[in-house]
Amino acid sequence: MLGFEITGPYAGAMLMSLGALCVFVWGVLSGAFHGADDAAIRFYEREVENDNAKHTGE
Repeated sequence: MLGFEITGPYAGAMLMSLGALCVFVWGVLSGAFHGADDAAIRFYEREVENDNAKHTGE
């Protein structure tokens, strides 16, 4: 059997990865990511409006 110095970090990394995966799946299933890009879309639309206003001289 390998010593804990070798297998310990791998076991810790696997447990943290599994925990992160569980949190991500829980977030997706609970709807936490629903509409996450709405703010980005609003920002883009405002930028396009501002850019059009600069070019038309309003």
